[in-house]
Amino acid sequence: MYRRHRKTLVKTGALLASVTLAITACGGKEQATQGNGANQGPLQLTMMLPSYNAEPMPADSSVLKQLEEKTNAKLTVSWVPASSYTDKLSATVASGELPKTFVALEPKASFIINAARTGMFWEVGPYLKNYPNLSKMSDIVLKNVSIDGKIYGLYRERDLARFGLMIRQDWLTNLGLQPPKNMDELYNVLKAFTTGDPDKNGKQDTIGLAVGMQGGVIAGFKDILAYMGGPNEWELKDGKLIPAHMTPAYMDTMKFYKKLYDEKIINQDFALIPDGRAVMYKGQAGLWIDNMLDGKGIEDNIKKVVPSAQINLINRISGPKGERTRAGSGFLGMYMIPKTSVKTEAELKQILTYFDRVSEKDIQNLMKYGIEGKQYTVENGSYKPNTDPKIKAEITDGNQFMVLQNEVVSYGTELEKLSTKLFQDNAKIALANPAAPFISNTETEKGKELSKIIQDATVKFIMGAINENDWKQAVDKWLQSGGSKVIDEMNAEYAKVAK
Repeated sequence: MYRRHRKTLVKTGALLASVTLAITACGGKEQATQGNGANQGPLQLTMMLPSYNAEPMPADSSVLKQLEEKTNAKLTVSWVPASSYTDKLSATVASGELPKTFVALEPKASFIINAARTGMFWEVGPYLKNYPNLSKMSDIVLKNVSIDGKIYGLYRERDLARFGLMIRQDWLTNLGLQPPKNMDELYNVLKAFTTGDPDKNGKQDTIGLAVGMQGGVIAGFKDILAYMGGPNEWELKDGKLIPAHMTPAYMDTMKFYKKLYDEKIINQDFALIPDGRAVMYKGQAGLWIDNMLDGKGIEDNIKKVVPSAQINLINRISGPKGERTRAGSGFLGMYMIPKTSVKTEAELKQILTYFDRVSEKDIQNLMKYGIEGKQYTVENGSYKPNTDPKIKAEITDGNQFMVLQNEVVSYGTELEKLSTKLFQDNAKIALANPAAPFISNTETEKGKELSKIIQDATVKFIMGAINENDWKQAVDKWLQSGGSKVIDEMNAEYAKVAK
């Protein structure tokens, strides 16, 4: 499954390419959507999509031809470089000259919200239950993309919850320990990794948990908070939204980290380390908590210094409220359908039928990998892409057409396949952020400044530079600096939906 957000910035100017191909057949599963507009003839669909490559998918791409044949659609695609996509889309929305569907990379951008509130887009939420695949969309992610409680588009799926433990399996084996299943066992393992000579070199030169400041945030802290019964960013209690740092579980998590710090179970310089994975790479730490996709890269790097190193993945740690893990947004942009260019409900249903068909397994894999035997081959279970530049170009940005990705075949190492399996399992225990659907203007304006107050105080508490009274003063400073307005604005948005 495609699990990475491409970040390559396109250097060329705006790219526009049109693809117009004939339709020849419908797949058998389309019959399941009869009555939803599937049999009204080939769908004429104009699209605006972001491109992450210097050259867009060619108009005569064999992959696009198959997509159109399988969906009974005739596509006209306008590609825009991802680096300027949102600016281009903002101008296009303002002009009112929109294609029949487009990707909103930032569904909560103010120009999208304002346009939705004026009734510019179809509200698709009530229709989803009528489509076999679209009806399977995650309620959590739909809430995350909602505007004023309404669903104005089809989100482009990404794994809902990727977080978990990457642990030195060879160290567990050396110490005769089992993978931890709860917080007490987790602490005991971390302690043993620090004091039990897990690398068998006769020296006390290892630590349990590697920690760094990933983007200014303490690595693993939010995950431990969830394990300990805390919220994901915000807690909904007695009908009110409360920021995570004002909950008792946040204090418990700080005390847990402080204990690890005081007992030298985490690296003492964590506040100065921009990427804690570097500590793992040295082969001196036994655990890293973050996106489990890191597992393979961490193992590969440790093997450079310890060839026998083995990384295992763990996604379920039980705490006071059972097994749970924090959810992410679960999407990267969403397809929206403007009423200015799609004027009838019948055409809307025809477009939804197209997206439902796109979410079938064969098309998910087509747009991920291309055509087997042309863009790639599979030999003894191993995926091998065609290296011919012209053939590779035919699948360029193919994932931009995808909506759901739950049926994509996972190729790769056993560790990569395990991460895919655990991502799916995580979705069953994912803890949503109840405030994700809402927008606070104060948070938008002052969020980084406010977050820094809490993050700095959290680091100081863990390191023993401040006590609980000092922490309370930091929270008061956060409230007075704009935090109170953030809470009020979030709860006002929540109240509109909760009515």
